[in-house]
Amino acid sequence: MRLDGYLGAVVYRLQGIFRGRLVGVYPAGSLAFDAFQPGRSDIDLLAVAEEPTAEEIDAVVAALGHDALPCPAAGLEFVLYDRATLAGLGTEAGFALNLNTGAELPYKAETDPGDGPTFWYPIDRDMVRQQRRALIGPPFTDLVTRVRSRQLLPVVAESVATQLAALGDHGDNAVLNGCRALRYCVERTWSPKRVAGAWAAEHLPEEAELIRAALDSHARGREAGQELDREAAAAFLTRVHELLTTG
Repeated sequence: MRLDGYLGAVVYRLQGIFRGRLVGVYPAGSLAFDAFQPGRSDIDLLAVAEEPTAEEIDAVVAALGHDALPCPAAGLEFVLYDRATLAGLGTEAGFALNLNTGAELPYKAETDPGDGPTFWYPIDRDMVRQQRRALIGPPFTDLVTRVRSRQLLPVVAESVATQLAALGDHGDNAVLNGCRALRYCVERTWSPKRVAGAWAAEHLPEEAELIRAALDSHARGREAGQELDREAAAAFLTRVHELLTTG
């Protein structure tokens, strides 16, 4: 199934579950920036509904699971919010459902983050708010309260620290996320990873070799990320975290 067809199928299934109470569906991640990369990118979506019930949440998990609706990308990262809860969120997770499914993603279907990291949720919401794109529904800016950068920066720093602590096979992704975090710190704007990488290579010439290597492996697919120098990646992320926390 092609990407457009898949997105249409997701919307159609959500409409069937929530009927008139589906508020909107919004592209996040690379889709929000027109930077989707076949073979590398996940499909990231946020959806908003009026008072989703436990039964409806279970229905969403069943309808969007990879077995029921095969994802044409590395995986689907789908987050559902209740409209009233979303309107009052700051840097909390606050989701009604977090679903990860797909051929290359560890499966997850949760209604509470538990002890897991929560930083991606406010970061993703802020990106969606900035990009002002919707598959269906009103502008996302009408549904959320803007989180000021002074509140979001500690969350961004936490995201870098967590990736540093768990630096694995996809070091290129962590490096480019670090570039994006650094650009947000300096310019208070979000950008796709590859754009942020090019920006960081120009502004940190001493890190340009590592960043260009990350850009190269990122362009070649997920397995290529294993080739990145982990020690150099860890040193870079340590520096980025210091810049985010000390200014």
